[in-house]
Amino acid sequence: MASEEDALEQAKAILGEHFQHYAIVVQYDDGSVWHEGNNELVSKALHEEALNMIREEREWADSDLDIDWDDDDDDDWQVADVEE
Repeated sequence: MASEEDALEQAKAILGEHFQHYAIVVQYDDGSVWHEGNNELVSKALHEEALNMIREEREWADSDLDIDWDDDDDDDWQVADVEE
């Protein structure tokens, strides 16, 4: 346990040095989750944003869209026909 606590303290020190606000979320092997942040309101906003990002990724992964990327170096792209 001491090494986990040391790692947490080190992570908090590094994040606190570089960022005004931060949130840390840890999921253990048994599925339980522990979280901590240095500002309750900011932590809540960061957690909500992370959940929204996860939802968007899952929705995208579940979609039937295929993207055909052009091999050129420009940013042109097009969505392929949706397979039904």
